[in-house]
Amino acid sequence: MVFIYLFLIILFLVLFFINYNYATIKGRYGENRVNKLLSKLDGNDYKIYHDLYIPTEENKTTQVDHVVVSPFGIFVIETKAYNGWIFGNEKSKYWTQVIYKRKEKLFNPIWQNAGHIKGLEDYLGIEKNYFTSIIAFSNQSTFKFKEKFTRAHVIHFRDLYKTIKANNATIIGNSLINNVQSKLNKLVVVDKKEKKQISKQHVQEVKLDIAKSKTTYFDKSKCPKCDSDLVKRKGKYGEFLGCSNYPKCRYTGKL
Repeated sequence: MVFIYLFLIILFLVLFFINYNYATIKGRYGENRVNKLLSKLDGNDYKIYHDLYIPTEENKTTQVDHVVVSPFGIFVIETKAYNGWIFGNEKSKYWTQVIYKRKEKLFNPIWQNAGHIKGLEDYLGIEKNYFTSIIAFSNQSTFKFKEKFTRAHVIHFRDLYKTIKANNATIIGNSLINNVQSKLNKLVVVDKKEKKQISKQHVQEVKLDIAKSKTTYFDKSKCPKCDSDLVKRKGKYGEFLGCSNYPKCRYTGKL
């Protein structure tokens, strides 16, 4: 009987840990999956960097999942280990993930990766046309996009290798490649404690930026929960803002 209780306690703790750290575990899985795919590239032509923290002009950092430097361009890869249906376009601030009728919002990954590329442009001191943006989703996701993308390649993990290899025109000379690699090598952190500290500081910066954006800006034309239009409604205590997606979304706000 004691053994059964111990087993149940351990099982509960394991499940609690997985649930509490699910987003981190899922993200790590996606990045590790991409790491293996990128390792198939020829090391003579491609230099691969993982999990870089790029310093910005505001004395902050922007975190980049993967950077591949080659004569054929610099590929900046954002991994998304999402399952289910994925809806979105280049113009919308948020995309939607749907799993068994449950909807979750995610910040537009094309915009997100554009920010990463801007950080790399500034740090490396090179032009935007050298970069290729790639958004790589889990193979278990299903794309429900209605429009083609022009600012990035939005693909599944399985298509990553061939997407990179499809760019076979030389656009970067050896001198620039060496300069880029020299600067990126300075950002490679081997010590685990140091890497953990950098990551912790970056997360704190992101949380602070989110908090500031919430207090300084609120778009009263869009629902912050589902991104549908907000409309003026009348209630018992006067007028208020309500979501046009009611009753599916019950968000309300002050005028």
